[in-house]
This record gives sequence, C-alpha cells and structure tokens, in this order.
Amino acid sequence: MSSGEAAIIQGTLRSFRRSRIDPDWEALDGPDADRHVALWRDLEQLGVTRLGVPETAGGLALDAESRFDILHEIGAAAPALAFALVAHVTALALLHEAAGGALPQPLDTTWGQDRFALVGSPLDRTPEPCFRLATRGHPSLSGAQRVGLPYPDWLVVPALDGEVLRLCVLRANEEGVRFAGRPSSHGLRLIPFGDLVADGVMVRPEAVFPWPTSGRPANEADGLVAATLAGMTSELADRAMSYALGRYQGGKMIHEHDAVREMTGPIELSRRCLRAVALQTLAHDGPGDGGASAFAVELVRQSGLDAVQTLGGYGYMEDYRIERYLRDANTLETCWIHAAARQREIARARFAAMAH
Repeated sequence: MSSGEAAIIQGTLRSFRRSRIDPDWEALDGPDADRHVALWRDLEQLGVTRLGVPETAGGLALDAESRFDILHEIGAAAPALAFALVAHVTALALLHEAAGGALPQPLDTTWGQDRFALVGSPLDRTPEPCFRLATRGHPSLSGAQRVGLPYPDWLVVPALDGEVLRLCVLRANEEGVRFAGRPSSHGLRLIPFGDLVADGVMVRPEAVFPWPTSGRPANEADGLVAATLAGMTSELADRAMSYALGRYQGGKMIHEHDAVREMTGPIELSRRCLRAVALQTLAHDGPGDGGASAFAVELVRQSGLDAVQTLGGYGYMEDYRIERYLRDANTLETCWIHAAARQREIARARFAAMAH
C-alpha cells in the first residue's frame, strides 16, 4: 500500500472519530445496543470489519502499518469498539482457516454484514474452553463463561468434544443460549459483560469445525490488541501533556516541574515502544503467544496511573477521559490478556527452547 493510500485510511478514521465518537463521548460509558450497532455500521461502510478475511474471500488486504493505524485510531477513540472489532475479525479468521481457506457457506449468514464474536480471548492459540460439545446423536453445546458480548449476530465458541478441541458456530439468539449482564465498574462499558450460558443447545453438524492449528489468528489478534493499546497510550500522552502545558502552579507552568516531566516522559516513550511492538507482531506470519499484548497492557496501565497523577485530582474526573482509558486497560487485562500468566508461559517456552 502506498503512503498516499495509508494517509487516506488515517484521514477517514480521524474524520469518523470527530463526527461519530467525540460528540457522544459521555454517552459511550454504558451498554447501549443501538449506539453500538450504529457505530458498527459505520465501520462496515469503511470496510474495516473485513480485516479477518483474505482478499480472495472478499476480505480487506492491508499491510501491517495500515492495520496498525486502523486499530490505533479506533482504540484511541473508543476502546470498546476496538474490542468488538478484534473479537469479530478473529472469529472470521478462525472460521476461514477451519473451513480450509474459505468461509463456510451453509450458515445462512451475510459475511459482510453480520456481526461475529469469538467467545473467549482471541490471544489464545489453544484455549481452555468452558463449553463442552456432546456429539452422540445431534451435536449439542453446554457450558458457561464470563464474557464481554458486543451485540453479535453469531457466536464462535471453542468447545471440547471429548479431548478434542472444536469450533462451534451458533446464532446469538439460539434457543437455549442465555446472556446475563452483570453490573460492572470496569471499562469498555459500551458493551455488556456478564455470563454466557448454553444449556444443551443444538448445533448443526455443518457448523462444527476442527480447531485451527496454525496459530496465525492469535498472532494477528495479538498485534491488533497491541495496536489498540498503543492508541490508548497516545491519548494518555496527548491529554496529560496538553494539560501540563496549560496548568499554572507553584509559580510556573507545571510542565516545567521535574516531577511532571518524570511522569509524562515515560508515557511518551511507551507510545513509541508500543508502535514498534505492534508493527513487528502484525508483520509476523506465524503462530502467536500473546506476548505483545501482555507487554503493552502493563505499559498502558502504568501510563494511565502517571497521567492521572499529572492531572492531580482532575485525573479522576470524567471530563479529561484519563480515568476511563485506565479502566479500559484494566478490563482488557482481566477479560483477554492475563499478562502475568501469559508472561510466565512465554518464559517457560523460551527456557524449553534454549534447553534444546
């Protein structure tokens, strides 16, 4: 992709943010199906909801930098929308691989318009599913899991069939599927979080697939989540520094105080670092381990704390949006990333490789 085309993508997304996100920022702090779906339709018009599918199957083929730019901008504007987009494109990528390089046709869906959601973290190359598939007679799915559910039309559910991992696809409104939203003070509040329960839900045999083994969808999701976190860090840096440039205290502007520079400097360096990590991950064509996201979320959380301190008491106020980015990062960590556990697993794998 040429630099001119990349600039068009960036400009289009920034225009989308100015016209559709920023004017309604305060209204995005609670579950709202109508508002979410309206924003999703805007993303469809931009074409970015087809990121998870190769161009040969009707998807959107973009280089690593363009994919980074898309999630960076959406993450900076509305992390909950980026959450939904990653869950959607990862579900499509897994289905594409599971069906042998094509999107399965017998599901009676419109691939370009229906909303999909992967149940569970998209960063897991081999998940530990909370659902089981019974295959005696007609396949049926049972289990329960705590999830963020961005108002999908279709659920893509990892499930155990005996000891074999499968990928099951069913409508979100299928009889026997229940979602109980739970009140939460955490972030990403545009979409509901709660318990998804399936109690003996019938699954069509043609909607059950072997779990893809390449690990590429997990790597792509890792890069996209890291790009989202990079966008959040950029916002934290810009907002903290803008405030410091305009605030007078102790006889001088606060950006002149060493203590403020010691807090804002690391945020600026984190912004640069996360861009490099996300781009390298998105450019890698191989299995993923979630390492980029595990590293990125730690930096974003620390950046959020530093930004809050830069603003003092104002950092806790919704007016400056700082505290919401911190809540969003914490929710990503709790729901998808699990940084400490993932980092231990990465270290274990590296030690094993070095031992051989």
